[in-house]
Amino acid sequence: MQISQKTSKNRTLSARETIVTARDLSGTINQLTNRLSPKSLFKNYDQNNMELDKTLKYALLAMEEAEKRIKRQENRIKYLESLSVTDELTQLLNRRGFLMQFRYSLSISRRTKIGGAVIILDLDGFKNINDSYGHAAGDNVLESLGSCLSATVRDTDFVGRIGGDEFSILMPGATRKTVTRRITRIHAAISGLSFPWNDKNLPTTASIGRYDYISTEKQQDILDHADANMYKKKLR
Repeated sequence: MQISQKTSKNRTLSARETIVTARDLSGTINQLTNRLSPKSLFKNYDQNNMELDKTLKYALLAMEEAEKRIKRQENRIKYLESLSVTDELTQLLNRRGFLMQFRYSLSISRRTKIGGAVIILDLDGFKNINDSYGHAAGDNVLESLGSCLSATVRDTDFVGRIGGDEFSILMPGATRKTVTRRITRIHAAISGLSFPWNDKNLPTTASIGRYDYISTEKQQDILDHADANMYKKKLR
């Protein structure tokens, strides 16, 4: 998933703000260094107390302002970074964030020689919900499903929304029995969900595919296998 032009512009603006702040702070430090140098202090000894007091007050104000600017920039950078890997609707990992986490987990798997599993889940008939009830209803279903998956997986698992109505779960280090039990829980959790919309309850089911990988397999191959297994379930 590529970063939007708006996000790119925001990052450019953040970088420019950082440069401006660095220049301002550098200028302030140079001024203070000159005013507090031994040569400057002893040149007009009688005025030093008043001058030093003003200088220290100015330095304090400058440092406080610099600290505020740096804090604002840090918060903005964290916000932009979160946007680049987080799905805005469900607050899960987006496709980019999920793939990044998957690559990192695979690098650990290669060192430990311990595999895991990837689960791909696709809602059944989701297009009909959007067409019949509108996109607001569809968004409500996706949000609820995202919350449901987050509450059902293990603490060590990672959940992402990798497409319109397609979700993926990464289970590093999970055994086959663990994955099977987790899928059973996910099915039960989804079947227990209620999606009321305009006095109607929207029926929702999901097709779930899995692939248990070993540490030497490639990321795209793993995803392709899990996706193919999901479509086999959907065609039944």
